[in-house]
Amino acid sequence: MNDREPFEIHRRIGLLVTLALLALAVAGGLGWFAYDRREVGPAVLAGVLVLLALPLLRGCLDPRTPLFVADDHGVRLQSDDGWIGLLWSEMGDVRVERRDGLRHGARVKVISIDGRRMHATPLGVATTVTPQRAESELARRRGPAAY
Repeated sequence: MNDREPFEIHRRIGLLVTLALLALAVAGGLGWFAYDRREVGPAVLAGVLVLLALPLLRGCLDPRTPLFVADDHGVRLQSDDGWIGLLWSEMGDVRVERRDGLRHGARVKVISIDGRRMHATPLGVATTVTPQRAESELARRRGPAAY
């Protein structure tokens, strides 16, 4: 890989679509079962599965859009409000945090120089990059001249 190419983290669209369709299929079966038997419990479970499938499908709207981009100039990442871009000189720290039990998954964390703002991008099964690869790619791009 060329150092001039940006390092990007993308969603695994195939996995998200598969999980969403599986959840919707099970929800449909439970919904039919609830309708046929006139039972409320399976209908509630079907509704929960539909609610779980919707964010998965939302993540598939634009499969080409990355979650995180790092290049020679800095990083850009998606947040709830849109895109955030920081030059390497504007960052206090960029680190890859490993999975912390069930509470937090692996992620790339970008912290501003003043330490007041923190932005994170998930890593792991649902993304195209492992934590090990993210560490090496970010270390190569940040380098000693970026400070």
